[in-house]
Amino acid sequence: MRCVFSHFNYLQTVYNALQDGINLVQRGNWTHFIQRPGSNETQTEMGLWSITCASIPNVQTLSGNHTNQMWMLFSNENSTTTWAFDCTSPDWIPSPYPAPVTVRNLFSPYETYMLQDLLSSYNNDSKAPFFGRLPAVTLDLFDFKALVPETKLAPLPTITKFLHGHNARIQAESGDANATSLDITLEFNVPMDCASVTAAISFNMSSSGHGGSPSIGTPKCGNVTNPGPASVTNADISQFSWSTTLTNVSDGILTITVTNPTESAQE
Repeated sequence: MRCVFSHFNYLQTVYNALQDGINLVQRGNWTHFIQRPGSNETQTEMGLWSITCASIPNVQTLSGNHTNQMWMLFSNENSTTTWAFDCTSPDWIPSPYPAPVTVRNLFSPYETYMLQDLLSSYNNDSKAPFFGRLPAVTLDLFDFKALVPETKLAPLPTITKFLHGHNARIQAESGDANATSLDITLEFNVPMDCASVTAAISFNMSSSGHGGSPSIGTPKCGNVTNPGPASVTNADISQFSWSTTLTNVSDGILTITVTNPTESAQE
């Protein structure tokens, strides 16, 4: 969850409407009501909502390279749900953008959608261009999307997985052949520079005073071919793996710190 919020904070530095736009407009909702057990007959609205966030014309002036309005979809359904309507349906999903245009989701998995003509004039003059509509969209449980006209915005490097894991307890018995060795793996959401990751790692060993500082063996780096699903909706999945064997690991608490490694030059 921390990685998702970190990415959202990053988007606010790029898309100024997310940070400072106070013109929040609900564009539509495709919802129904349910009554949960123990709710004292209070109904809960479930489904899909569409909103835009922008500056107020003639009141706000946003700065930066991306000052246009943001289109966001979000759902509170607790299962994967698809909404699909044709252009003749009164329930179509309108966008705030003129068609034809491709929009990209700014959250993982960063998919794109081609908007189709809605036959509603964008300039309110019965002529093209027309507003675009979203023919269909699928959202996972408690999912949300931020859709903008297609642009390439690479996410910031983020650690997506660490093995053995935070606060992991590794049992070592006296006399074990590898009692002072420890295999570790770091996974990232973008391709990284292997040497940079190695140089970015530091250790702090809190022990009984026996043994020295851990040493990094020869690292192995490469792409993650079959990444597991993200544990949280909209979180990035692993693309790059760095692994090694630590030696001279004494008994105690080992803190591993990774400080600003750089992406691969190919990225």
